[in-house]
Amino acid sequence: MYKEYRSKINVSVGKERADAILSTSPHVIVLVTTDIFANPARRAQYDFNAYTDKHVALAVDVYQELYGLGARRIGVVGAAPIGCVPRERVTGDGLLILERNCAEELNDAAKLFNSKLSTAVSSLNAELPGAKIVYFDIYSPALSLIQNPAPYGFEEVKRGCCATGNIELGILCVVPGTCPDASKYLFWDSVHPGEKATRIISDQTFGSSSLSSLLGYIHKRLGNINKSSYVYPPILSPLS
Repeated sequence: MYKEYRSKINVSVGKERADAILSTSPHVIVLVTTDIFANPARRAQYDFNAYTDKHVALAVDVYQELYGLGARRIGVVGAAPIGCVPRERVTGDGLLILERNCAEELNDAAKLFNSKLSTAVSSLNAELPGAKIVYFDIYSPALSLIQNPAPYGFEEVKRGCCATGNIELGILCVVPGTCPDASKYLFWDSVHPGEKATRIISDQTFGSSSLSSLLGYIHKRLGNINKSSYVYPPILSPLS
């Protein structure tokens, strides 16, 4: 998809201007934590050390490919505390299921992954001329919210709002319906935080959840850009 977008910009404004657009534009990569860690069949093939090595290597390949296509300012959002999502709280055994505690083994894996990813980002900054790659920690603010939900008005963090709140997500949320007040549930379904929680985590990670402020913060972290010389992509317009 990114290659296709790059080609469209080349056609629209020419390669030279396309180079300028991509080299000054922020690129933010959000890792889908559930895809990485919540796959029992895949996890069974590796120990967590090897498993995290594998996925950090895959992530690095993506960043290097983006760099090869002209991206220079890249924001990398790490893994969330996957062991505390409702689905993982009920798929363990014994006390884990009974009390719906977080699956700490998965949280440890996420922290290990984040540590390796942060180190890899530092190495890439040293290896790739002109690159500005920044690691954003989402694990800490997400875990803090899960462990201390009351000040934010959350009353339920161990179940999702939709269906039973245990294992359903997506189209499975249809039956038996949703909770009466989603704002009191940290999670929308068995994996994904609700809109309110997402905004809070975004505020704590990026300083804001509004699009214009969010992009401004990302620009600041990825390197100050002279707005007078900044070239906006043809399908975007400057944000006020």
